[in-house]
Amino acid sequence: MIGIADSGSTKTEWCFLNEAGEEKRVTTRGLNPFMVDNQQIRDCLEKDLYPFINNGKVKYLFFYGSGCANNEKRLGLYSELEDFFPHADISIESDLLGAALALCGPQAGMIGILGTGSATAYFDGEGLHMKVPSLGFVLGDEGSGARIGIHFLADYLRGGMPEELRKEFAPLCPLPLHEIIDTVYHGQDTGRFLGELGGFSAGRYENPYVKSVLFEEFDRFFQKQVLPYGELIPDRTIHLSGSTAFYAQEILREAARKNGLETGNILQNPMEGLVRYFKPQIGKLLQKTIEDPEIV
Repeated sequence: MIGIADSGSTKTEWCFLNEAGEEKRVTTRGLNPFMVDNQQIRDCLEKDLYPFINNGKVKYLFFYGSGCANNEKRLGLYSELEDFFPHADISIESDLLGAALALCGPQAGMIGILGTGSATAYFDGEGLHMKVPSLGFVLGDEGSGARIGIHFLADYLRGGMPEELRKEFAPLCPLPLHEIIDTVYHGQDTGRFLGELGGFSAGRYENPYVKSVLFEEFDRFFQKQVLPYGELIPDRTIHLSGSTAFYAQEILREAARKNGLETGNILQNPMEGLVRYFKPQIGKLLQKTIEDPEIV
C-alpha cells in the first residue's frame, strides 16, 4: 500500500492506495511544522489517523505539505512519520511541488496555491524554481484565506464593513477587542483562525463589498507573487490549487486579466491530481518493495 498526503495549515488530506488502486481517504488537522510541534503531530497520527488505517502496511508515503520546504522543520515531521509508518519509504516535499504534480503532471507550467496561505513557483516538469517567497500571512501570503480574513477583521473592528455584513460576521469573532488582538499576535493557530474568517466570503461572492475585498487581495497576489516571474510564465497562464482560488475563481479570473494573465487549471485541492499522477506507478513501486529487502 502507498500513501499520499496533502497537508496545509488547516487540514491534511490522506489517500492510501492498495495494489488494485482502491482508495482509503482520511482527513486530519493540518501538519504545517511551523504551526504544530512534535507532540501535536504524534497526537494527530495516533488519534486521528490510526483508527482508520493499518500504518504497518504502508510501504511508501509521499507527503506534500506547507512549511515542508524548510529542512530543519521537515526533520521533526519526518521523525514522527517514520515512527508511525515503520515500514515505509517516506518522502516529504513542499505543498508547492504537490500542487505542481497535481496541476501539471510532467509538463512545465506556472503554478500557485491559494488556500489558507499562498505561494507560487515555476515548475519545469521535474522541479520548482522560486523567485518570490510567500513570507507567511504577516509579511506576505497575498490573496490567501488568511489575508482575506485579516482584511475582513480589520474592516469589522474599524467599522469599514457594511452593517448588514457586520451582523453576520459578528458570531465568527465574539471576543472583546483585546482578546482578538492577543489571538492574532500570540495565538498558536492564528493562520487557521484568520483562514476561517476569510471563509466568510463563501456564498457572498456577489456582494459588492466582499467582491471588492477579494479582487483587491487577488490583485495583490498577482502583482507581488506572479508578475515578478516575467518571461517564465508560459503563455501568461498560471495554474492554481486551493479552496480560496476554487470557490472565488470568477473574481480570480477578473483580477488575473487585469494583470495581463490567464488562469488555467484550478483545483480545490491537489489530491485528485496527485492520485491520478501516482496510480499508474503503484504496481512498479510495490514490485520494487518486494525486490528490495531493505523496504519491507
